[in-house]
Amino acid sequence: MNKIISTKSLVKTFSNNGVTQTIINNLDLEIYENDFTIIMGSSGAGKSTLMYSLSGMDMPTSGTIEFCGEDITKMNADKLAIFRRKNCGFVFQQIYMLDKMSLLDNALTAGLLVNKNKKEVIKRAKELFNKVNLPETTIRKTVNQVSGGEAQRAGIVRAAINKPACLFADEPTGALNSENSKAVLDVFTNLNNDGQSIIMVTHDKRSALRGNRIIYLKDGKICGELRLDKYESDSEERNLKLDNFLRDMGW
Repeated sequence: MNKIISTKSLVKTFSNNGVTQTIINNLDLEIYENDFTIIMGSSGAGKSTLMYSLSGMDMPTSGTIEFCGEDITKMNADKLAIFRRKNCGFVFQQIYMLDKMSLLDNALTAGLLVNKNKKEVIKRAKELFNKVNLPETTIRKTVNQVSGGEAQRAGIVRAAINKPACLFADEPTGALNSENSKAVLDVFTNLNNDGQSIIMVTHDKRSALRGNRIIYLKDGKICGELRLDKYESDSEERNLKLDNFLRDMGW
């Protein structure tokens, strides 16, 4: 398995009124190509902080992060922004898209930041919209004119349009009902089956079932890891393995 991201002695602390709190505690981690990695843990375990550090959205207090062969902790802000644009895609619980632009134009805007060939970007966008089952009539609408599930699927298109080395998702189904959640998770599964590496932070067991690697954090440290086969369905065996693992972790 090829490594995409590797951390060594990663530490992230925050200070408040003279009190220092350690969120990520001397953490070593390797993320592999084509994996669908799930990060779980109780509130305050450091899940989102770890994801933001791995993606270069936030810098650790100490330690190193090697991403696609480059130590991103040594990059200045401008170089890091360019690196993220080319190598990272982001999907959040809240849908960050420009309200006055269509779903298509939101995706194209992100694509054209990296690839100046507009025809290629349009082709890539429409291929992705087709994969996430959003028809032409829908992608011409604005965010306020579509459902939350449709907007989130469009957000995934925007995140994936530049063929990132890794797609990062932070509670992407947290604000969706069960039907829309399943549709969004199906999109992530299909992308992963096509070779897209994904890191997802979630509290949701249904979301975690889609991963083939589950990492459990406690107090900023990895206290357990579960390896599963690539997702095909919510089988009884898969559910049982995850249930037993989460129980052992105290979830």
